[in-house]
Amino acid sequence: MRFFNSLIFSLAMMVSVSSHAAVETYGELLSGTYEPASDFASLSVSNTGNVYTFTLSAYDLNALFTNKAFIGSIAVKATPDVSASNITISNISGGVTSLTAGNGGGPGGGWDFRFVLGQGANDRLLANESVTWTATFASASQVNLDDYALHVQGLTKAQGDSAWYLNSIVTTPVPEPASWGMLLAGLVCLVALKRRPAQA
Repeated sequence: MRFFNSLIFSLAMMVSVSSHAAVETYGELLSGTYEPASDFASLSVSNTGNVYTFTLSAYDLNALFTNKAFIGSIAVKATPDVSASNITISNISGGVTSLTAGNGGGPGGGWDFRFVLGQGANDRLLANESVTWTATFASASQVNLDDYALHVQGLTKAQGDSAWYLNSIVTTPVPEPASWGMLLAGLVCLVALKRRPAQA
């Protein structure tokens, strides 16, 4: 019985501190007129509590859209509702040097906030570039990010100038390597406890 209780405790500890990572690819038209022949970007999101790390990677936008295409922003739906003033952005690296949070900004309303990628004509997320950043949410309760939409700008007039896109595929969340290490360490401790002779 003691072994069983230890096992339950170890698994509960792992779940409570684990990080979750999900990778989504984008290419399904949400708002606009032009749908590319295949997905044009991937977004990786992982979190520990209210600290989220994002990596957005653009594919060959030049081939899928036009040579002036860029990803300008990401609209986000969250539970509970989140104001951009409660988001601190840090650790920006990659294709853009400026990344800010603003309220609303998605197609059709219902989006809590947006990440604006870059600033000006010389700071844009272009073809085959990626950007990574951390967003920390100042909230007493757990923030869950429910949905994302990517805004592609710089399209031709025939393509409708710009369009919003949803994810096409969601890859099942997987535990981070640190979580697997903690699980393995917990199991080793349990085996050691089980092998120790019982004290009378």
